[in-house]
Amino acid sequence: MDGGQIFGNLCTGCHTSGAGGAPTMTAAGFGARASKGKDTLYKHAIEGFTGTAGHMPPKGGNPALTDDQVKATVDWMLANVK
Repeated sequence: MDGGQIFGNLCTGCHTSGAGGAPTMTAAGFGARASKGKDTLYKHAIEGFTGTAGHMPPKGGNPALTDDQVKATVDWMLANVK
């Protein structure tokens, strides 16, 4: 699966609605997080992250994803922020 497919199958629920404090697919939603750089976003998406704004489960809650699939999904998300 590519990043767009993974997003559509797994990530869209939280990253479209903002559930659990997830950044939405807007510049305002992703701005502060994107400014931390891809390496930080990859780390948080792969390992999970809990902060004051919400919770990101490791690999979006799907441990079967490879690190490369998660990175491809982060890349797809960043390229599709509106």
